[in-house]
This record gives sequence, structure tokens and C-alpha cells, in this order.
Amino acid sequence: MTNLPNAPLVYTLGVVRFPRIPKVVRFADEFHDLIRHVYPVFDEIPLQVKTVKVGPDNEIDVQNVDASMMQFATHDRTWGVLLTEEVVALHTNSYVDHGNFIERFKFGLRSLLSVPDIAIEWMEAVGLRYIDLVVPRDGERLVEYLNEWVLPPDAPDMKFREGVSVATYDTSVGGVMRFASLRNPQSTLPPDLETPIVNLNNWRRPRPETDFVVMDMDHGHQFTPSVKIDVDMVVKTLSDLRSVSKTLFESTGKKHAMKIWRGES
Repeated sequence: MTNLPNAPLVYTLGVVRFPRIPKVVRFADEFHDLIRHVYPVFDEIPLQVKTVKVGPDNEIDVQNVDASMMQFATHDRTWGVLLTEEVVALHTNSYVDHGNFIERFKFGLRSLLSVPDIAIEWMEAVGLRYIDLVVPRDGERLVEYLNEWVLPPDAPDMKFREGVSVATYDTSVGGVMRFASLRNPQSTLPPDLETPIVNLNNWRRPRPETDFVVMDMDHGHQFTPSVKIDVDMVVKTLSDLRSVSKTLFESTGKKHAMKIWRGES
């Protein structure tokens, strides 16, 4: 996210959420026709989602509904557009820079909005998520890379095994930032990203044998009430979210780490 040639970024996700479109899969072929020259690979993963209905006497009816997540991926599976009944998203393990990400996001969103009869008119939220995998070089330690506030703490007279630190913040752009630091977790991705789609793409990195940290920055802006969907507004919101995430990322690393990530060491 910071245009650092050796940045530890391993996964990026941008999302727009809209009011539910039942059976959105019926629009998949027309959408794919518009983006196939960039995203020729198609995957469909069945999902089961819960719906809640409130009856006239305030009785609550919770039902499981069959749905699906669709991915339209590049030929090498390094980029993918995701589509569900409530979300369109772009994710990648090969982030270049914010400008490149935004151009790809605009292409996918504009293509979706142009599908005949899909009628996506409102948006409820925009989100941006970055996952960084910080692994010290041989002979170095995490405390040389990351500031103390980032790391789940050591304890006296004990060897650290595994830990998680999680905090939520209100941000200057009207969003909410959830920051998690996972030290020596069982996987190099957060558990909620261990999905069939990510596994199909083969994006999970091998687990390091040394001390390491997965940093998870999940920054979102919710619109209450919903607002008319507008591509330029989505782009501005993503850029605002990114600006705060970039500042937070830069505050996590010590000078030694930043020098390495800038390619100066």
C-alpha cells in the first residue's frame, strides 16, 4: 500500500456492499462477457446464508438460504473479482500500487453496473483490507522490525508461543478500522480468509518456522442510510480509507524494517 518494493503485503481486498440481489447468479454470464478479456477464469462456490424475517406479530423467522460466491479471475489467478448477492469485490495477492488497484476496481464495478436489469442503485458500505506478513531475516527478531504496540507481548520467564492483539478505532475519514496483529498463528492468513476461493487461487504462503506476525488492517465506511451508488464516490472513499491505512502501516515499522521494505538494505 505504500509503494515499497519489499513491502510485506500479501493480500488486498476492496469491497462495495449493496442491498441484496436475490439469485444474482442469473447475471453471471452477462457480467463475465464484459470482463472476460481480463478475467477469463470462472469459479462458483456454494454458500448458505441466513435470512431474518419479522412477521406482523413481531415473530422472527430465521431461514438458511442457498447462495453462491462467484470469482472471475485472471488466467494466472493473481487477481479476482468477487460477486455475491450483497457484495462486489476485488482481491489480489499481487498488489502493485493504489492507482493500479483503483483502475481495476473501477473497471469491475462499472462493468457490473452496466449489466442489463441488474439495477444496483444503492450502496451500503465500502471497505479496504490489507494483510501483511512480517518475517524477520535470519538472525533478526520481530522487535527489530515492529514497534512494541503492534506485538502481542512476551511474558517473563516463558517462551512465547502464539497470540493475537485486536483493536477497533474510529478514523478521521468517518470509517472504522479494525487492526489485528497475529503473532505465530497457525496460518499466514487470518482464519476468515481461509476460504475455498483463496485456496483455489493458492494464495496462502507457507508458515514460517521462525517468529512472525500477520498484520490485518480492515478499514470500512458504512453509509447510513444507503446512498446512491456512484463510481467516483466509491473511488474517493477507497482512497480516503487507503490514506489512513497507509499512515497506520507506516507507524507499525521501526526504522530497520522501513529501510528493508524500501529496498535500501
